Parts: sequence; C-alpha cells; structure tokens
Amino acid sequence: MNIVLLIFIVPLSLLMHEIGHGIGTVLTSKTHHAHIYLGDTGENNKENFRIGRLHFHVQWAFTGWCRWGGALNKRQSFFILIGGPLMTAFIMTTCLLLLRLEIDGWGRTLLVIIAETNFLVLLFTLIPNQLPRWFGPRWSFPSDGLQLLRLLMSK
Repeated sequence: MNIVLLIFIVPLSLLMHEIGHGIGTVLTSKTHHAHIYLGDTGENNKENFRIGRLHFHVQWAFTGWCRWGGALNKRQSFFILIGGPLMTAFIMTTCLLLLRLEIDGWGRTLLVIIAETNFLVLLFTLIPNQLPRWFGPRWSFPSDGLQLLRLLMSK
C-alpha cells in the first residue's frame, strides 16, 4: 500500500512545490506569468489549464519545474525561489501537526507518507547542488538552494 501511495504522493508533492514557486511569481510581479510543469517542459507537455497567471502543464511524472519569463529583480527572484520550499515546508508541517490528533489507520499512514515525502523534497531542493550532466540535459539544473545561495552572494 505504501508504494501505491508514493506513486501518487510524490508527483502531487512536486506539483505543490512548483505551485509555491508560481505563487511567488504572481505575488511579486504584476505582469509575469508562471508556467508550472509536472513532467517534461518540452512541446509535448501542453498547457492543461490555467488559474489566473498560473499556467499548468501536467503529465504524470516524478519531476517538476516552474518557468517564468522576463527580467526579475533580486527581491522578486528571492521570493520566487523560496516559494517552492516554503510550500513544501507548509505541507510537511501541516501533516505533522495533524499527526498530533488521534488519527489511526490509513489516515495516519497517509499523513506520515505525505510528511516524509515533503521532508525529502524540502531537503533535496534546499541543499545547494547541481545534478551531474549524466542525469541528462534537463537534470543538470541547479537546486533551489544553490540558486538562493548564488542570489544571496551576488551584488
């Protein structure tokens, strides 16, 4: 049962993380649109729907991205980059708080898996790293943590 839950929870957790980046985009700019991808960012992942300036390109996958166009200032970049980890931390914390309630059975299992998955997403995205090129061209992208570190160290 845990494997089945992970097949659904990992993609949904990644989608929520990317929505956090998208919310950061639309809150810090009056003109930027955020394109939120679950899966490939290529031509074969067409826009499924949109909510305001959030455009969703969703396929069932274990990777996620958020793209925005145009120049950003340092403050905008910071809030966009931190938006994903903040959303992930919010989901994880909410699940941990709900676990303090006396929830048993599958509900407790679901909350634990969601909390653990989001902890791993948070950890993986905040550790400053760049995946090696042998993962493929789309995988050699710097983590949120590395992008934040570079931003904070820039003039």
